[in-house]
Amino acid sequence: MMEPISLARISKLAKGLTGEIVLPGDSHYPRLRRVRNHVINMRPAVIVRCATREDVQRAVEFARRHSLPAAIRAGGHSFAGHGTCENGLVIDLSGMKRAHIDPMRERVTIEPGIMAGELDCLTQAFRKAVPLGSCPNVGVSGYALGGGESALTPKFGYACDSIAALEVVTADGELLTATADKNCDLFWAMRGAGANFGVATLIEFQLHPIEAVLSGNLRYPIRQARTILHFLDSFTAAIPPELFLIAAILPHPGERMLDVKVVWLGEQETGERILRPLRKHLRPFEDTISPKAYLDEQKASFDIPEGDHSSHRRGGHLKRLTEDVIDAIIENSSNAPHENSGVTMMYWHGPWCAKPRDNAFGFRRTGFEFWIHAYWRKAIDRQKSWAWVERFFAAMEPLSTGAVYVNDLENEGEARIRAAYGDKYDRLSLLKRKFDPDNFFKINQNIPPAAQ
Repeated sequence: MMEPISLARISKLAKGLTGEIVLPGDSHYPRLRRVRNHVINMRPAVIVRCATREDVQRAVEFARRHSLPAAIRAGGHSFAGHGTCENGLVIDLSGMKRAHIDPMRERVTIEPGIMAGELDCLTQAFRKAVPLGSCPNVGVSGYALGGGESALTPKFGYACDSIAALEVVTADGELLTATADKNCDLFWAMRGAGANFGVATLIEFQLHPIEAVLSGNLRYPIRQARTILHFLDSFTAAIPPELFLIAAILPHPGERMLDVKVVWLGEQETGERILRPLRKHLRPFEDTISPKAYLDEQKASFDIPEGDHSSHRRGGHLKRLTEDVIDAIIENSSNAPHENSGVTMMYWHGPWCAKPRDNAFGFRRTGFEFWIHAYWRKAIDRQKSWAWVERFFAAMEPLSTGAVYVNDLENEGEARIRAAYGDKYDRLSLLKRKFDPDNFFKINQNIPPAAQ
């Protein structure tokens, strides 16, 4: 069992910080020790609430000196709960919220505590955006360093593709700048596998022009799901990169429903023409597609339950919505344990999703990324929720390609991590040996250092 750290040593660490130390027994420790997914219930020995890059360096050095497991937390949204640890040290970045935008260069630089909704508000003031998901309380840094998916992705790429520069605290406490020209191998690795290689204290993103979209939802009763899913399988094959589409089976008063969400980034008239076959194929009971500001679209898309909850999810990838896939979706969706259980299918296409890029991100696949998810608040719902997700995934897995998006993973083992990175895994393992030979950064979807 690990020896407790003396208060004298913790006091010495605290005196050197601009931020603060939180220990068990402090009034805000119960809140700060938790992450978003309340299935994860760990008690770190020390929480370092960093305010500066020097705080991050001191926290890394302290954890190494005392052989403490170290977890890195920005938004705390990791489904696997990697923002906390048992009897170790949490490097809490949530208070580091400085941001600077240079609209002339089309760049924005942020500290790691910035949330997606905060960044959207800043960049949209200049009619620009970074490809981000639509959950406003997700931390940008962790999300982007693992890839970062968005309605903008088919046209502008994943969030990691827009990273232009990084400032990184490495496992030995050194502060490095990583760009395409400086520490370029670290720059390659951080964009897609960043949690394994260091703590990003600054991220500079390229911005993309976006102001208005044509977007909304088509909602169908669950009894029509088979017909619509068959249609989507053929409809998506020819859509342009300006169109993002996601289908989900979700709760609705009285019965479950199939929700088809679209976001069109181009000219409104062209978008209406391209969407017409989808809107007319089978009349939905609700059609909310309309022009709107991009920022309003981002705010409207939030669909994860707010507040404290527990969750379980499993993800994968499908080339097509075949008859067998649709059978599995219909059968398992019909016996969901409660209303906050469902399946989501996000269609990826276009050059950014299919062609290799010069970074570590390993999930560039045309087809449907899927995740099966359950959220619950009552402990009594845990067993049936967990079992339902696992049964559903067991039915889908043999029909999938085996690929998976790393940010979809919970704690699922090495084979699934290898599947997330594909042919980039071996190079990442070699770079892990270079930058973190002792595997200090291991509370993540871990890539162990290659053997000597």
